Amino acid sequence: MHLIVDAEYELPAAFSLTKASAAEIPEGKKLIEHVGEKHPEIMDRCEYYLADRGYDDTETIKVLRDEYKIKPIIDMRNM
Repeated sequence: MHLIVDAEYELPAAFSLTKASAAEIPEGKKLIEHVGEKHPEIMDRCEYYLADRGYDDTETIKVLRDEYKIKPIIDMRNM
């Protein structure tokens, strides 16, 4: 399960279910895009995006930071 939650109101903003073998990065990008299109008011008031290291991706970080002005807090993958 991939889930974006509005932590202030403790409500889910978007989710998707995939096989355990599916990569997190593409699903995370889809969910961010979905919330940006369907619920721009959530993205406007969002300050931080917290995620585990499975979602560590330079492109995602740039989109969050540059397009939405959101500070991503994502643990780095050890590669």
